[in-house]
Amino acid sequence: MFWFVLPMWDSDVTARAAVEQSVTSNVGDVGTGALMAGVQGSVEGSLRGPMSRYGFGLDGSYERVFQISLDSARAAPSDSASARLGGGAGWAISPVADLSMAAAGYLATRLGVRADDALAARDPFLFGNRLQYTLSGGPALSITTSRRAAVRVGAGYEQAGALSADDPAAVGVDAHTGRAEVSTSIDVGPLDTLTPELRYEVTQYYHALLDTELTRGAARVHAGEALLAESHELTRNLSTRVSGGVTVASPPPVLASRDAVIAPTARAGLTYVAERYRLTAGYAYAYTSLGPRIGFGHEHEASVEASFRPVRGGATRDLVVTGVARLSSGSAPVAASPPLHLAPGSPAPPREGSLSTITALAGAEIAYPLTRARGVALRGGVDLEYVRAALDPAPRAGEAGGSLRSIVSAGISGTLSTDRHRTLRRDPDGAWDDERRQAMIQGMPSGRWQAPEPGRDRDDRGGVAGEASEEPPPARSERASAPERSALGGAPAPAATR
Repeated sequence: MFWFVLPMWDSDVTARAAVEQSVTSNVGDVGTGALMAGVQGSVEGSLRGPMSRYGFGLDGSYERVFQISLDSARAAPSDSASARLGGGAGWAISPVADLSMAAAGYLATRLGVRADDALAARDPFLFGNRLQYTLSGGPALSITTSRRAAVRVGAGYEQAGALSADDPAAVGVDAHTGRAEVSTSIDVGPLDTLTPELRYEVTQYYHALLDTELTRGAARVHAGEALLAESHELTRNLSTRVSGGVTVASPPPVLASRDAVIAPTARAGLTYVAERYRLTAGYAYAYTSLGPRIGFGHEHEASVEASFRPVRGGATRDLVVTGVARLSSGSAPVAASPPLHLAPGSPAPPREGSLSTITALAGAEIAYPLTRARGVALRGGVDLEYVRAALDPAPRAGEAGGSLRSIVSAGISGTLSTDRHRTLRRDPDGAWDDERRQAMIQGMPSGRWQAPEPGRDRDDRGGVAGEASEEPPPARSERASAPERSALGGAPAPAATR
């Protein structure tokens, strides 16, 4: 049967490649400066049938690093590499039920981690090169219960760790996480949607930070979250989403208190989409994972993403400017290591200390088309990363300090596709990144990459790019309840750090 049916399915494959040169500058990290030259590439494809859909995306980069620092004591790594793989499938198991499965993977060296790599884990206490990875995946079942309501049930698994590192103690699995969630979305009016949601997750850490002397060990955290979200369309171009709730989690390890942690959760997001412009912004406060090598803590996170095409016309369609910025601040209690000897009559030292972290990321890119060659464009970009952590009381070995890194790059890229329309960039007001935008707004504090829904590409709202979709758009309640999925891929959002 397949030899007859498959050729009639709608499919496409798109490949992109780029040659780049970069200059990196580092302060208090792997070196003070280096030149990098290498290549980038990506392949994505989809296969769509009447009752099923399949999709995948793969992209990666490799650059050779040439140190230009005068500090020979802290040489830069000789290679910079990164790779991302996302895929999924969906099946219409009945007229009102849809089953989907998604997975994502991420792999990168220290210099391969960039500002828009949301699956990347950043440990402020690690220096030098490290080949880290993140794996995630899980199924989801969506059921339309009425014209105004839908229910979604999902589960997922995530693992984060490193395959190699300059520090042998940083190699191996850092954390396992399992998740389950159930939510329902109800249209309460022409412009408003309510979404109650329950989530549960359990995380097993193998290198959690336990005390102010940077002792690491195993820890297990159970966390449950109850949320109520409200989505409102202010105008045709502007929509907002706010949510609030409570998180109940098991207590941090090593501390004297065995009481459960009860913390509020608040999230807010805004999306503005107009002709040739797109802006998303979000803020969240939650008790969540601060990273696979840190543990749970209280975190504030804010993010902004923008994209615009400043010039009209098909000849300049590839002239697109994009930017992303994220700022997160976290805090967590840890045990305090008392001094070995106390002076007579001195007060007892505190048994509890605190950890605070700050992560600031920013990145921007501009692509300028070579109008005589369709699908070929010049590219330039900048990437900034600042990571800092502080312990109170300070460890006897001294504070770790902060790490500031900048990367400036330039190159040329080309695109080939079985669909000629995909050799050009879509307008920023298109739906090529609807899933990522929904994850940022609805799933904060993730703001993490999410895979496209299988069979629905990031540059069209359904069907093949450049062609009108024969299917009606999904109900507003179904759109509003789109789950938080991790990966510029589809699984539950990772607990990997910011």
